[in-house]
Amino acid sequence: MIALAAIAAQETRMAWFLLIVAFIIDSTDGILARKYRVQDVLPNFDGAKIDDLIDFLTYVWAPVLILHTENLISNPLWLGIPIIGSLFAYGHTGMKEVEGEAYFIRFPSYWNVLVLYLYWLRPTEVVVISLLTMGMILSFIPTRYLYPSKNPKYPIFTIGLALIWIPLMLTLLSQQQPNPAWVIISLFYPVYYMGMSFYIELTYRYRSRGEHIPIRN
Repeated sequence: MIALAAIAAQETRMAWFLLIVAFIIDSTDGILARKYRVQDVLPNFDGAKIDDLIDFLTYVWAPVLILHTENLISNPLWLGIPIIGSLFAYGHTGMKEVEGEAYFIRFPSYWNVLVLYLYWLRPTEVVVISLLTMGMILSFIPTRYLYPSKNPKYPIFTIGLALIWIPLMLTLLSQQQPNPAWVIISLFYPVYYMGMSFYIELTYRYRSRGEHIPIRN
């Protein structure tokens, strides 16, 4: 909510700082809840539902509002693209696959990451709309995506890269106009995330056909 207030006050960089803090909390709250057995202490409280409500605010509404306030798109009707994709993804009962191995099913609405790079790089509106449309399309395709906090594949490597990426994001946000070269370099983690996610989906499909692709755990 404070991030939304910062966006309304045209303090977009401060909003991004707050959204990254929310991202860090979201990456760790589930781990802490499981460690301290919150479900046993509060059996009638659905933390997963609260998590989805807050995630929709920080991963969808806030970054979509930044698209508008930063004039990254000229027609507010285009804001419907990420909203429609996210509503379908969050409304789907099989959004998360947690039996055996945990994955997100369909694009996990990481609009905050996409819009942050659009905010920094300022591509043409055609590129912005194309990327938003691609994310929406992926929201309708039931493929598996890496679940960082419950990552069953390469957990140390994935967390290690995240521990490099997040401080780099904070450093870039501390600068009024970050060096575009460093912004491009910082794409290493989103590229890794998408590449690993598609690799996981590929191996799953091969295994479902009775074939085998070796994966090191």
